[in-house]
Amino acid sequence: MSEHTFPPRVAPRDMADTLIAIVIGIGQSAILFGLPALLAWYASGSTTIAWIFAGALYLGFVLFCVTDITVAGDGLRLKRMLGDPKLIAWKDVTEVTEASREELIIHGWLWPLVLPREMTPTATSIAHFRIQFGKRWIYYPPKDAMGFQEAVRAHLQQRT
Repeated sequence: MSEHTFPPRVAPRDMADTLIAIVIGIGQSAILFGLPALLAWYASGSTTIAWIFAGALYLGFVLFCVTDITVAGDGLRLKRMLGDPKLIAWKDVTEVTEASREELIIHGWLWPLVLPREMTPTATSIAHFRIQFGKRWIYYPPKDAMGFQEAVRAHLQQRT
């Protein structure tokens, strides 16, 4: 079977999606980048060091975000700017299903906040897929949701 690469959908899909992304994004940013920057400021007394620290944390997040996913013969490959692509072998994949908005927000974005299960710079909470492997799972929002679903289904059917 041929390989297909699916970039993530980044843009929100509607006004509700935009508002959800803004509210959650501000909250996450405040906790993940603001609190550590506040601690850096408290420890150093320097606003410049606090901003540099927050910027470094954000850059680290961006560099390790999933930039696309490839559906291939050996499994699903999650590509990042830094680091080797993570391979989820087909033998380990137990299920790939579309997740509800509520499930994504709670289990992909909000909990766990550190090392989240959804690692793309997306601003949409619609058409994410839950990829289960072993006892773990992650979420991914392919730009071409139907194409992704068809490619995954074909590989999973071929596996059995």
